[in-house]
Amino acid sequence: MSRPRSATTASIRPATAPRWARPRPTPARELERRYAAMFRGEGTEAFHPAGYISDAAELRDLAAFFFWGGWVCGATRPGQDYSYTHNWPYDELAGNRPSAPIMMWSVAAALGLIAVLGVVLFLYGRYSSLASWRQAGDETRLATLTRIEAFGPTPLQRATYKFFAAAALLFVLQIVAGVLTIHDFLRFTRFMGIDLAEALPITIVRAWHLQLALMWISACWVGASVFVLSAAQRETPQGLLGELNLLFGLFVVWVAGSLVGIALGSKGLLGEYWNLLGNQGWEFVEMGKLWQGILFLVFALWLRIVARMVRTVWGEGDAWTLPKWLLYAVACVLLLFISGFVARPETNFVIADFWRWAVIHMWVEAFFEVFTTALLAYFMVLMGFVSHTAASRIVYLATLLFLGSGPARHLA
Repeated sequence: MSRPRSATTASIRPATAPRWARPRPTPARELERRYAAMFRGEGTEAFHPAGYISDAAELRDLAAFFFWGGWVCGATRPGQDYSYTHNWPYDELAGNRPSAPIMMWSVAAALGLIAVLGVVLFLYGRYSSLASWRQAGDETRLATLTRIEAFGPTPLQRATYKFFAAAALLFVLQIVAGVLTIHDFLRFTRFMGIDLAEALPITIVRAWHLQLALMWISACWVGASVFVLSAAQRETPQGLLGELNLLFGLFVVWVAGSLVGIALGSKGLLGEYWNLLGNQGWEFVEMGKLWQGILFLVFALWLRIVARMVRTVWGEGDAWTLPKWLLYAVACVLLLFISGFVARPETNFVIADFWRWAVIHMWVEAFFEVFTTALLAYFMVLMGFVSHTAASRIVYLATLLFLGSGPARHLA
């Protein structure tokens, strides 16, 4: 099936840079009419609540953006038989079918996964005895009921409790936001005669749902990392407790500011400050620039606290002990978060979305996973289930798999 020429053709000026052809007006004008009717509350696909966007210029801009998005996915590249996005997403009606290179690399990737998985399992079976899972005489370190009852938390460990309490509260709020989101999809938004979507439309509750995940996970990580690292401390560095309390204060400001800003910005109540204080409009980077900056300060202070704690045991063991793994991961979390600051309202969409994408695929898929693995391994060591040597080696192997599989494909 051929693609509609009016929406999918591109032209090149001789001896000059590529230029998109001016499309025939019909598809673009049809989109304008479609979305104007949708936001007026007309038809079966009407947006709820009706009138959420009423400005004619904004509706034209929105329709133009959607048209451009569809065009770039379906328009054939000059001199090629596939689109600018290499026929992604798949759509038979638009003529987006997998090309030969896509099929070749998909099959090669599947076979490569099977082959590498076999190598990993072979090496694991061949050399697992070198991991030293449990060292002789370690039975006294097991997390028995007697040992747990005799445990007395340090003041620094007790100071982490508020992070876990905050995480539990934020997790419940995320569930509530998720419930409101799915009910909005199903148009079940009326409760006791009140239409909740009038006050909290889907643009707000869905953004909350995504950001709350980042919030409660961050709270857990800060609290858990300080808790486990304090177990290896002979003495608490001076002023560390005050820094941890300051971090929690910044965390509260970030959470409150982000949630309120997302709501006000999505309703258009912040005027020209929507990007600074409200909702930037990028998935997983919804928070305004100010709150994003405060989150950067939270991560920076977290790195300082972890570095001060690791410094007291830096001379013990090699470069890959668990405390050092935690330090490396936190440093990379802070470093890669910088990619989220690139996009501004005037930034080209392709460039802005690439760096937003980097937040997800490099920040989350890479060093979130490394940190989580190192943290869980540390807990296993503290509970006496594995030796420190075994845990460090497993984290090393897991990191190679993380960085050599998911993130590596994005760098290719």
